[in-house]
Amino acid sequence: MFDSHIHLDQLDVSQIERIVSDPLLQGVLAVSTDLASAETLLAFKQKFPKIQIAAGFYPEQVLIEDKQQQALLDWIVKNRANLTAIGEVGLPHYLKRQNPKLDYRSYLALLEQFVALSKRLNLPLNLHIVHDDVAIMLDLLEKYQVQHAHFHWFKTDDDSLERFLRTPYFASVTPDILWNPKTQKIAKNLPLDRLLIETDSPWQHESLENARISQQLQAILAQLVTLRTESESVLRSQIRQNHQRLYEII
Repeated sequence: MFDSHIHLDQLDVSQIERIVSDPLLQGVLAVSTDLASAETLLAFKQKFPKIQIAAGFYPEQVLIEDKQQQALLDWIVKNRANLTAIGEVGLPHYLKRQNPKLDYRSYLALLEQFVALSKRLNLPLNLHIVHDDVAIMLDLLEKYQVQHAHFHWFKTDDDSLERFLRTPYFASVTPDILWNPKTQKIAKNLPLDRLLIETDSPWQHESLENARISQQLQAILAQLVTLRTESESVLRSQIRQNHQRLYEII
């Protein structure tokens, strides 16, 4: 199994060592929240081969200044060979809920730079894009003709879901598939060859607060078996192929 979205730098060293030593885990994609986070993850990657990393800026926080944005973009270019993806990047949906006057334009401008860089460097995007922002993101991906994108913890309305299903992009579900009917609906409708699984650790999922990463992923697989027509072995095999195809992980 492969965890396609985890905040590894928010865990302590003992937790990370436990994750990378788990024989049930093929690997993890560790996403960054800013430049310092990306640098920390690169150090982890050099120590633990199971770790793949993505560099980006988590949008549910105060936007960094132009000079800091450029430093992050330059770091991504410089470290292209060490990166599996650009991420986590996206738009501040939840931050805007708290502050309706939040200026989306500046966040969107930074996101567009990440999309353009993704195209230029041929790196997949690991996206924090939910609900109304899905339509905005699909427009942006179409504008730059980006083919490789992963909508993490996918959440959206029926219209955007229908549009998403006509694209080549991937989406992942978390352990909230155990109880969330909206996630269950998405899991039922996603083509199997575009379905990924993730924990978004250290997020604390209901009933799985103390579970290992592999246990959380196994819980997702078990629920997928109840929701879909495929067997667990078919699901496990295809999802592994999906991770390998999108992120070019051998």
